[in-house]
Amino acid sequence: MVRSDRTLLRKQGRKLLRRYRNLYVYMFFGFVAALINTIVFVVLHNNFKVVLVFANTLAFIISNLASFFFNHYAVFTHHVDRSKSIWHKLIAFFTFRIISIVPDTLIMLVGLSVLRWNTVLVKLIDQLLVGIFNYLTTKAVFQKNDHLIRERIRQYVIESKQKNKDH
Repeated sequence: MVRSDRTLLRKQGRKLLRRYRNLYVYMFFGFVAALINTIVFVVLHNNFKVVLVFANTLAFIISNLASFFFNHYAVFTHHVDRSKSIWHKLIAFFTFRIISIVPDTLIMLVGLSVLRWNTVLVKLIDQLLVGIFNYLTTKAVFQKNDHLIRERIRQYVIESKQKNKDH
């Protein structure tokens, strides 16, 4: 590999990291929140014999409180909508998350009560599926709505014109 190829590769790597930074950081903190959810659920359900729906709901509340603060202070730090208060964001965040507790609970009920699968396996599958939905809704809560397709096309045209001028 030639030196200029490595330089170009590094440049492209940095560009990808910048462009998808929120996704990468969200995945890390999403994993931490899912781990919190799973541990709380397993401890409550398996060790303390708390009924599935209650254990799942408590795990949901605890992990989503942690998730809100992870997202607010660590994940969505660029293109942040600063026009809304933390309380407004918290209410919007939990409004979307309340929607996600329905499939969350259904997956747990079917996986444990009907299929009789392992608790941890069902919870991990549940967290992965619900996590995808949560990423999309969380992004809408914290970021400005400037990522519309029209804005992306406009930016692409500007960058293309700039590149043509440079060459």
